[in-house]
Amino acid sequence: MKRERTPYDATLEARSYEYALRDALRKCGIYLKIRTEPQVIGLKIPADTDLVAYREALRTLLNQTEAVGHYHVATVALGRRGDTLQEDAQAAVKMRTAVIVIIESGATIHSEFALAFDRIIAVDPVKPVHLMSAAKNAWEMIITRDEAAELAKFPSALLFSALRKGRPISTVLAKLRSGATSAKTLNWQPRLEELSGYGDAKAWGQTLVSDMKDWRSGKIAWSDVDCGLLLSGPPGTGKTLFASALARSCSANFIAASCAQWQSEGHLGDMLGAMRKTFRQAQDGAPTILLIDEIDAIGDRRSFGKDHADYSRQVVNALLELLDGSNPREGVVVIGASNFPDNIDPALRRPGRLDRHVVVDLPDTEARANMLASHLGTGSITSDALMAVAKSMSGYSGALIAQVAKDARRIARKKGRVVELDDVLALVPPLAVIQHDERWETCLHEAGHVIVGLEVSYGDLEFVAVAREVGHRDRRAGYVHWKPKLRLSRSRQSYLDEIAMIIGGMAAEKIIIGDVLDGSGGTEGSDLHRASDIATLMTASLGLSSLYYSDVSTRKQLEDLRRDDPVVRERVEDTLREQLDRAKEVIAARRKDVEVLARLLMERELIPGEEVLALVGSKPGDQTAA
Repeated sequence: MKRERTPYDATLEARSYEYALRDALRKCGIYLKIRTEPQVIGLKIPADTDLVAYREALRTLLNQTEAVGHYHVATVALGRRGDTLQEDAQAAVKMRTAVIVIIESGATIHSEFALAFDRIIAVDPVKPVHLMSAAKNAWEMIITRDEAAELAKFPSALLFSALRKGRPISTVLAKLRSGATSAKTLNWQPRLEELSGYGDAKAWGQTLVSDMKDWRSGKIAWSDVDCGLLLSGPPGTGKTLFASALARSCSANFIAASCAQWQSEGHLGDMLGAMRKTFRQAQDGAPTILLIDEIDAIGDRRSFGKDHADYSRQVVNALLELLDGSNPREGVVVIGASNFPDNIDPALRRPGRLDRHVVVDLPDTEARANMLASHLGTGSITSDALMAVAKSMSGYSGALIAQVAKDARRIARKKGRVVELDDVLALVPPLAVIQHDERWETCLHEAGHVIVGLEVSYGDLEFVAVAREVGHRDRRAGYVHWKPKLRLSRSRQSYLDEIAMIIGGMAAEKIIIGDVLDGSGGTEGSDLHRASDIATLMTASLGLSSLYYSDVSTRKQLEDLRRDDPVVRERVEDTLREQLDRAKEVIAARRKDVEVLARLLMERELIPGEEVLALVGSKPGDQTAA
């Protein structure tokens, strides 16, 4: 017997999203049309809403309009690390001519992919009329205009959790009002002074707040205000949050733009027009904090190839004009945000433009605890418990911390209570204890860096540390911190000394363990990566290993040169092997010092530089205490 298909029982949430999506599709000129010109449309959904629910709502709409065979539905989502997952959508756009891409709030469309879009539209949040129509359509339920207006004030996650079929609206509103504290947490809009973990960026922002106040009162001219900043750091470190919080503290308007947003407008003239419109809006609404996200997508004129070079060059020139131009942009502070600052055209970073560069690192333990507390809001979790959880979240970005808090709130919401510690612990693996043998190998590795660095007089040793426990996102457990010598110019030997120190850990493994482990390579910023970049510069740019010169400075340019030029690659390999052999000789001669320091690291997690010098000396026989 053939089984009949169960009819689709649409939730009120799905029906409401359908009405919101209809409005967005009408703006694109494709709703209710069976066949239209092939297009790639991006639909940005509101913050803190369900991507899956929007996707299913869109598919239902397309089925209703008989357009499902024409348009393919794809998604761009945020990953657990706060990174953008767009590979599936890119594949769909390559294979099909008509695609609608649902874009999760906070996701960043990479510049190359953005070129494929005909339009990117922001889907409006659910409106009262959407709720009224959806309730009547899905549940044959009447919601008055006043009731719908009050319901629409609440975040979607709370609204559709409280709205249940057959539940009186008075009961729904009572539940939502009782959860007002949680609703405020979901819409957390901090000021700069409330942020944690921003280091030098926060100090710069606090100075700007003071200068903006003095500028408003006429005490200083706009030329005395530091009005250009390049903010860089790993994905998810909260660069957009920083800019918006700064705007609130400065009592300024906030405008967020991006290269991808400008490019989505169309051809070169359309893109340049969009750029100028953004700056004009910022000037008209001054004082304004203008954030240009992923500014590295503008490109560097030194690296433009033949294809699209003229297009890209005109874009860079237009942005340079807008950043300074003949008329000063009084009242407008421009913040360029980037994950790859080395890829930015140097002219954009000259005085009067984005001349100040601040790196935002991943938050430390205290900052992680403060962020978690802010996102979770008032609850039953003590500050000590939050600090313990924060230790396990080593390596988490601000975006990922926000995602953990969001998931914890969802768990608590489904259980009908406030967030508890167990809700967070269910999402965050505890600290992992490093086993004895593995920790001994790490201690030997770090001791190798120290002994080789001291032998070649690389710099002043500040401390060496090896953790006993690590978070599941930590890339390494050991650190050696040096204060390099200040030099106006450097000799070839000083570069070789630095390479020897960097691969001293690998040398210690080879001499004492008898094998090489994978911790020296495999990731960006690893020992081998850093040593390879230095050797490449020596060979290809500085005249320290050959008279060959190439204009390279960024990590990508150095990597491309090694990949494309076999002569450079061979010389880099030779340099690294020579310095590895040199480091191995040092380790073999001072094996006792390496083992003594490693044994002390097994007992203690951190040893100051002065104590290391007293223990092993900078040269054999220099130590003052055994």
